[in-house]
Amino acid sequence: MMMICALAGLSAGTKAQIQVSAGPGAGFGYAIHKDRGNDPPGHFGLLATSQIDMQFSRRFSLLVWLDFYNSMSTGKVREEDLYNGKSGYRATLSYLHLSPTLKYCLPGSPFYVFAGPGAGFRTYGKVKTGNRGFGTTENVPGIKVRCDARFGAGYDLFLSRKLTLSPFAAFNAGLNSVLPDSDWRIHALQAGVVLRYGAF
Repeated sequence: MMMICALAGLSAGTKAQIQVSAGPGAGFGYAIHKDRGNDPPGHFGLLATSQIDMQFSRRFSLLVWLDFYNSMSTGKVREEDLYNGKSGYRATLSYLHLSPTLKYCLPGSPFYVFAGPGAGFRTYGKVKTGNRGFGTTENVPGIKVRCDARFGAGYDLFLSRKLTLSPFAAFNAGLNSVLPDSDWRIHALQAGVVLRYGAF
């Protein structure tokens, strides 16, 4: 909230009109799980995203991201082992993620960097457990809002006066545990491309 107020103050002090562009994007993500040294394996998943770019000066923008993590999953054992006499689990979590970031365009270059806070809201949470040939699938109870810090870089390729193609790479550092009474944090590496349209 403080960052948004600061950006509003900066924009009020500039003579240039705020230029807004927005559009959808897609890519891939890699979830990195940390749980007190007993780190489950990471997992690749699809990423659906969108950007709103509110440029208030030649160098700075408020770049708002809305992401959907198709799968952020982890497992103690392989999927096929859950029903072959071994004990273990595989949890799958999906999030709708909102992140307002400050975008800085490098002078004389289409490259930009961005950073800011984020919050992920659970859209799906299931855990599959198995032991001695038997298995069950249940909801994961008590999943908390996932808070993180987002850092990354991108490249604005101007296709026309209205259209911008913007490949990007980002890292989301998980700041809190996703479950009560645990230290299970989820970080994410992302890469993708967004097509923005300057409608305003």
